[in-house]
Amino acid sequence: MYQIRAWYSGITCDGTPYDVFISESSTCSTNVSCSTDDTTGASHVASLSTVCTTDYMAAAKELFGDSPYLLLESYTGLDCKTFGYAEGFFASGNCEGSSGFSAFSIATIDNNGSASVRSYNASMCPDSSFLYSLEADADALSSHSCVDYFYKWFSSNDVTSVASSGSTIDVNTVTSAPTSSPTPTPTPSPSPTLSTAAIIGIGTGVFVVIVVVGVAIFCCKRRVRGKSTDSHLQPTASLESAPFAGTMPYRETTGLWHDDIIVAKRIPRDKVQIKSLLSQGAYGEVSLGHFNGLPVAVKMLLPVTRTNLQHVNEFLAEAKMTASMDHPHIVSFIGVAWDSLSDLCVVLEFMDGGDLRSLLNEYEEKRYPVGFNRQKVVIALQVCHALAYLHSLMPPVIHRDLKSRNVLLSRAMEAKLSDFGISRERMERTMTAGVGTSLWMAPEVMLGEWYDDKADMFSFGVLLSELDVHTLPYANANAKKRTRDSYGRQLPETVLLQQIAAGNLCVEFSVAGPQSITQLGYACVSVEPSLRPSAAEVLYRLQTTLTHEL
Repeated sequence: MYQIRAWYSGITCDGTPYDVFISESSTCSTNVSCSTDDTTGASHVASLSTVCTTDYMAAAKELFGDSPYLLLESYTGLDCKTFGYAEGFFASGNCEGSSGFSAFSIATIDNNGSASVRSYNASMCPDSSFLYSLEADADALSSHSCVDYFYKWFSSNDVTSVASSGSTIDVNTVTSAPTSSPTPTPTPSPSPTLSTAAIIGIGTGVFVVIVVVGVAIFCCKRRVRGKSTDSHLQPTASLESAPFAGTMPYRETTGLWHDDIIVAKRIPRDKVQIKSLLSQGAYGEVSLGHFNGLPVAVKMLLPVTRTNLQHVNEFLAEAKMTASMDHPHIVSFIGVAWDSLSDLCVVLEFMDGGDLRSLLNEYEEKRYPVGFNRQKVVIALQVCHALAYLHSLMPPVIHRDLKSRNVLLSRAMEAKLSDFGISRERMERTMTAGVGTSLWMAPEVMLGEWYDDKADMFSFGVLLSELDVHTLPYANANAKKRTRDSYGRQLPETVLLQQIAAGNLCVEFSVAGPQSITQLGYACVSVEPSLRPSAAEVLYRLQTTLTHEL
């Protein structure tokens, strides 16, 4: 049995619902009368009706009537095997929703057969409130094929059978769940034969191409002789380079202190007052300070590296990237200051709630219940907002150092992402040294292979595990057993990383749930990058859980 909840604008359930949510329920109770939704607070202007049926496709079609709509099925298992829930959207092309709700959407079915759902967190759907978008091409919409391992799309253009032969839905009538016919396997057409002359021509062409490519490779090698190579360069921007820092890696630039963005963001060094040390890492330190009478976080290189021009350029490249970020869930950049390069500092927004790792340590010490409550999901959602923003830039930007220490909190528990721009050299030194940051890295990054924004999604899955069980990654008992030798001695961390990269070791999630987030976390930490959801997909699923389960 399926429970279908339909939301309408206004205080009556008239017209077309703007949102229809479908979930499996063994205790579904039909409420065909219209009632106000009491989950939106005192300012709500929304009404809700609930029906129960075994044929939710027909029920959704009946609810939307002649209005265009999109229906998105979401699955908890890979390859669309286990139904999770479905959601229908009024595809009016306008901003739909009710005041009091934080979710508004614009659903559209285009003339070319494609479709999209864009989600916002403010009425009228202004660009500044954009959350994420989900898109389907014409083939995905018409064939209902499994998209990104988790979704199937349907629309009002589908030819479906309606319950009770197209009459009004009788919620007491049991109908069969809709099934889809298997797509016939196309018969391969016979391969055409080639004439001898054609074969000779093709062979000659291939030979010429090989020669040209060989010459090009030789020239490239001559050009980069004596320079370090980077086997995992990706077609996306890293956080120390493009789109804002140009196309050349920072190590090939000199004097970033002359860069236009850095110069424009420079503030007087004597206006920056440093009060006390907050934290110190392998490459820098962060202090509490004041600028123009306001508390700020002041980031500086360690004294031993302040006179090293390579480290100074790395530091400035990261500052330049941070200065170019503009998102409510990314720590704000205030300015960069120096009298001499040895006292160079970056001034950032001060987050008075500390970092997420410290909060989780406190939860663990006080035996705070494991699992996800509303506050934890909101933190995850806000971090994912920041990731979705980074990955939506052209070209996409990869954070590459996402972990609980780099999620900062305000006293009001607002989360913001920080510490951008871990350089490739820093990443390689980190993995060589075997320090803790490696535990958040995706397998392809550990192995020095090609990677893209899905590397961040693996780290996000590890972060979800931290939010769930409060401990550091792989600290559970099962992991400890698998990282000891036959004598019970702890194996080196490099062995632990090898087991993670091979898929033999996974982060832990509790049974407290909700299961929708647990399944999402496991999907994020898939060894195969293509099996991980995108930031936009994770946003949608977290928002759905927050709205309908917590």
